[in-house]
Order: sequence, then C-alpha cells, then structure tokens
Amino acid sequence: MKKLNRILILFVLLLMIGAASITTLSPESSQEIIANPVYWLVAVAAFFLIIGFIATFEALDAMKKMIKGSQAESSEDAEVEEEKDWAAGLLHSLTDAAPLDKEDEVATDHEYDGIRELDNNLPPWWLIGFYASMVFAVIYLLRYHVFQTAPLSIEELKIELAEAEAAKVEYLKTAANLVDESNVELLTEESRILAGGETFTQNCAICHAADGGGSIGPNLTDAYWIYGNDIKDVFKTIKYGTSNGMTKWDGMLSPSKMQEVASYVLSLQGTTPASPKEPQGDLLEAAPTEEAASDSTSTPSDSTVVEETAISSL
Repeated sequence: MKKLNRILILFVLLLMIGAASITTLSPESSQEIIANPVYWLVAVAAFFLIIGFIATFEALDAMKKMIKGSQAESSEDAEVEEEKDWAAGLLHSLTDAAPLDKEDEVATDHEYDGIRELDNNLPPWWLIGFYASMVFAVIYLLRYHVFQTAPLSIEELKIELAEAEAAKVEYLKTAANLVDESNVELLTEESRILAGGETFTQNCAICHAADGGGSIGPNLTDAYWIYGNDIKDVFKTIKYGTSNGMTKWDGMLSPSKMQEVASYVLSLQGTTPASPKEPQGDLLEAAPTEEAASDSTSTPSDSTVVEETAISSL
C-alpha cells in the first residue's frame, strides 16, 4: 500500500510539472500565472489534497495492522527499511503522526469496537494550508477591497467583455465575408466599385444589360424599384433572389462580392443607358449616403435659402 502511495504521489507531481511546463511555453501564459495568485493557490491546494488522501490511506493501513494484532519480523524489517526511505521521511514530516510503537503515548481513554482514539498533532500540511488561506484572505481583502489595486470579478468581467467587443469590431473590419443583409454597408472605394462592375458584367448583364438599362430584368438606372433601393435591400435581393426569376446568388458569390455588386448597382443611379427599359416597381427617392446625411445636418440653412429664392422668383 505504501509503495503504491509513493508511486501515486510521484505520478501526480510529474503530471502537475508537465502541465505547468506546457502553460509556460507561451510567454503570455507564464506571465498570467505569475501575476495571478489564484493559480498558485489552486496548485498548492491540489498538492495538499493529494497529501491528505495519501495520509488517509496510510492511516487506514495502520488501522488494518492494528486490528489484525500481529506483526511479523519481516514486517518490522520492512518498516525499519521504510523509515530510511526519503519518501517515508517526507510523508512523516507532512503528517507528524506517531509511529505504531509509540501510539500508547498519544492514546486517549476513548475506545470503541477495539479502535482507540489517538491524540496526534494536527498534520503540518493541513496547518500550512490553513495559515496560507488566512494570509491569502488578508492579501485579497487589502488588494481588492481596501487599496482597490485590482478589479473585482464583476469589473473584470466588464473589462473582458469590452475587450472582446473591441476585438470583434476589429475582426469584422477585416472579415469581409462575414457581411450579410443586417450589417452590409454601401462601399465607396473606387477599386471595390470597379470590382463589383466586373462581377456584374460577368453574371448580371445578361438580364439587366451591361449598362444596367434592363433587358429580361428591370432597369437599374431609374428611380423605380420593386424590392427597395437601400443597400440592405439590394444585397438581400442579390443574395436570395426573387420570385419573378431573379437568380439566388447565395453560395455562388461570396458575401464580399455581393456587397460589391450591390454597391455598383446603386452607383448606376442617374446614368443614361443606351436602351432603357420602361419603369417597373415604385418610385423611390435615392437612399442618402452617410456623407450626404452628414452634409444635410451640417448645413441646415441651404434648404431655407433655396425656398426663399423660389418664393422671390414667383
């Protein structure tokens, strides 16, 4: 039993050392472990928990021998040899339990069913853990509640959520293919508009004509729209198609390509095609861009000047 316990503790210690080595391969992980006392507390608690289990097994083994009431010469020789072993010495220093031949010195008057109660000292590993928890509690109280040099759990959660949201925004800026009809925006870069025009010529000109004047499909240059003229409406129409024969391009074009095509289609507004098709749908005002909206809010007096000019001309 004792040999098995030693093998068990050595195996667990090697496992803990291996796990710590893996985490220290990353500089960020090693810095986090060193800075955060919780990791050290968990490691120490796990170590003492293992020692506690081994001490329990040792006590059960000793109790078994006591109940049997016989110790052979070979057992005594093995016990003497074990006392010389470093692992047994380490275990004894951690448990501080009285050896079997000195149990009478720590025995009490309490006995039940042949089992005597011993007044052993509290195990040093338990005392160390108890005092360490008191020291940790004081340090925790001073750091988090008195001096407030570190955020509490709820504040730390808010900080991490804010960092995650910022990382998400940065990721979405570079992840063009995560665009859908809920977050698509009108493109203004000339290179991407031209790329949308190339895709339109290859895939859409057969129904809408190369200049967007319409053929089988409707005219894309006038102010009449069947499914809406907002960038989200146009993107959705391209992505899912329509019931009147519009092809569903989802799966054939990437989201970034569909965004380029939708932006190119809206750039055709006001152009003059060679053979424009008759209007279809409803007459809709052009959807204002962000720049136009900001200009209208920054110069509110322009509409008043135009109105006054028109009245004076009458």
